[in-house]
Amino acid sequence: MYNQLIYFIVVLLLFSTLPQTGRPPAPHWPDALYILALFCFFVFCCWRTFGKLKKAADENASPSILSRAYFRAETLLSITAIGFLAVYLYGLNLAACLGVIPGYTKFATVSGIVGLAIYMVHLAIVWYFGYPVHEALSGAGTSRAHFIKGHLSFTSAILFPWLLISIAADLLDLIKAPAFMTSDFAQLGLISVALFGFVLLGPWLIVRMWGCKPLPRDYTTNELQRFCDEQDFKNGGLLLWPLFGTDILTAGVVGILPRLRYILITAGLLRTLDTSELKAVIAHEMGHVRKKHLLLFVALLILFVLLVMELGDTLKWLALSNRTIFNWSAATSGVAASTFSLLSALPIVLAMVFFLRFIFGYFLRNSERQADLYAMELVGDPEPLITSLQKIAFHSGRIEDLPSWHHYSIRQRVNFLVEAFRNRDLIRRHNRKLYGSVLLFAAVISALLFANWRANKAGFTKELRASVELRILEHAIAKDPGNVQYLSAYGALLSQRGRYSRAESVLRAALNKAPDDPSALNNLAWLYATGPYSFRHPEEALRLALKAASINPAPGILDTLAEAYFVNGMYEDAVATIDQAIAEGGSMRDYLLKQKDKFEKALSGDMKST
Repeated sequence: MYNQLIYFIVVLLLFSTLPQTGRPPAPHWPDALYILALFCFFVFCCWRTFGKLKKAADENASPSILSRAYFRAETLLSITAIGFLAVYLYGLNLAACLGVIPGYTKFATVSGIVGLAIYMVHLAIVWYFGYPVHEALSGAGTSRAHFIKGHLSFTSAILFPWLLISIAADLLDLIKAPAFMTSDFAQLGLISVALFGFVLLGPWLIVRMWGCKPLPRDYTTNELQRFCDEQDFKNGGLLLWPLFGTDILTAGVVGILPRLRYILITAGLLRTLDTSELKAVIAHEMGHVRKKHLLLFVALLILFVLLVMELGDTLKWLALSNRTIFNWSAATSGVAASTFSLLSALPIVLAMVFFLRFIFGYFLRNSERQADLYAMELVGDPEPLITSLQKIAFHSGRIEDLPSWHHYSIRQRVNFLVEAFRNRDLIRRHNRKLYGSVLLFAAVISALLFANWRANKAGFTKELRASVELRILEHAIAKDPGNVQYLSAYGALLSQRGRYSRAESVLRAALNKAPDDPSALNNLAWLYATGPYSFRHPEEALRLALKAASINPAPGILDTLAEAYFVNGMYEDAVATIDQAIAEGGSMRDYLLKQKDKFEKALSGDMKST
């Protein structure tokens, strides 16, 4: 499940970054033929890979070697499918072909669903050709259709948090929500509410999507339920888990709320383990709940998302400040533009993969170990859990040493249980290690957020952004030297960076080309009203600002006019003008209110002096 989660996140990130490929925006049908040819090649790779493994199975290859090869092939092909998607998007203009789908370019939910659906098709090909090998290993005897359907239903359930968040975000955009709702803080709140809501209420839906049914009422079920009751572990039921439509040997727990908490057990596990071993497995699942692991995982994800959101702009402007990367971003050729589009998404993709694979994986492994230790203490003996793990390893293809980034291997788990039973101090030390790691992670995230806040407060990000924007405008002006909008914006940025002489000449050049351009009039008026003493021309500032406001009385232009009145000592006019700007200020409201306070204080002082 955790591997699939990483793959889905990468796919969503690829489709959320609309590539600029330099190709026509309309569908380019030769590209569609190339995409079809590549897809057929992917099908061939799957057929060839699993065909070799099936031949090895027919020749009685070692189950442990075959199991490793099967899982390795499944993982490699799942990752390869993402590579094919990247080629479709960034090399073959898939986005233009998909643009004919209603809502694809407007709603992130639609583009995300389409991207995931295309990826799911590739995964279905992997599962289709991998089915014979899986059957040879498990001997379950289920149909290929049930095997694929089981995979689809299992993996689809983990997408619900994203679906809730994406739909909510699209609705907010559609109804033009207040500016606050588009802030990073509001977005983080939306993600947090969706995640916690899904954790609390989602299990009811998950068990139905997976087709879970109550365990058959027999002696074993009664004993397991009695064990839960003895431990005061309220739950919504012990359910039979038809995972992938096969006899996979595993169990799980979903949910936090007592009546929306379900213990899931596969039919294969029920047949393989005896009652005492099943109790140990359930005790392990209890450990996850009692140790609040699910809440811990959600908190870790939210902290990481917060870090990405806060550092995103800084890292973007820092990257673009590099001239090579900037030249890629400004390139018009298809290859260069595609390369930049891919590279712009790559840092976030790599950060997410690194976090999930290494940091989150570390907490997953150690939470599993803590649940093992809880089960050992609850049962009073590690033997039932150890024998259950050994049986699972044997009947799953002798996978005692199969590596996993989100679980320790079965041999490692067994060895640690044996050592912990001999030396109970290991339990205390492991708990201290896990909780200490959580605190360390929170401290590192806090330190990075604080450093970013200090950098922003010192103007580091603002300076980076201004530097990049200047370069963008310089590049644009070089291509279109007569564009007044470019010249006006360029002059304003030069003024903000203290290059007043150059700013004045650029803005004068803009007005020579378009004497009635309100943006150029406004920017030059602001320079004359607020610049250093040698550039101060209050009367000229007022003349220019009045002309700009007569053409376009936008809040920003009215603010300049109010400032021009202020520097000319016309405080009443400044207050009246800023009131007009506040009435239409929108996102500028807080700044305009500060301006009004400045003008009113000057007016009050002037009235007292007279």
